[in-house]
Amino acid sequence: MKAEKDMEKAEKELVSVEKKLDIKQQFLSAMNNAPTPAQQRKALLALFAEKGINPIEELMNFTSDDEVPLKERISIWKELASYTQPKLKSVDISATVSGEMKVVTMDFSKLTQDQLMKQADADIVDLDDYNEFISEEDKNDVEGLT
Repeated sequence: MKAEKDMEKAEKELVSVEKKLDIKQQFLSAMNNAPTPAQQRKALLALFAEKGINPIEELMNFTSDDEVPLKERISIWKELASYTQPKLKSVDISATVSGEMKVVTMDFSKLTQDQLMKQADADIVDLDDYNEFISEEDKNDVEGLT
């Protein structure tokens, strides 16, 4: 008796599991047979060709129609431009910049002209240390001065 009840219960569970499995197989089969985006696009283009419709041309007709509000015509132009002009994307640039700065303070009231010139000559930076930052045109100007 108990074995018969267990057998009936097992058969019901088996039927339930088989139904679920069948549903899953039907779903997978439908997914495998579903048209790809490329196939959908081809079908849509074929439908347009069959009807003699050119969506881009139709949209362009709206842009020259004065009855269409300016705001909508601009929206249409933006949409059409998205097919020919890439949208610019922001680029995140991050860098760590380090360096040093020398600040010199002087009391000019106590210096003579000769002392000022000597101090200025001592503070002049050698341009050869910074050649990598100078353009070719500026290098030629600097060479002309020396």
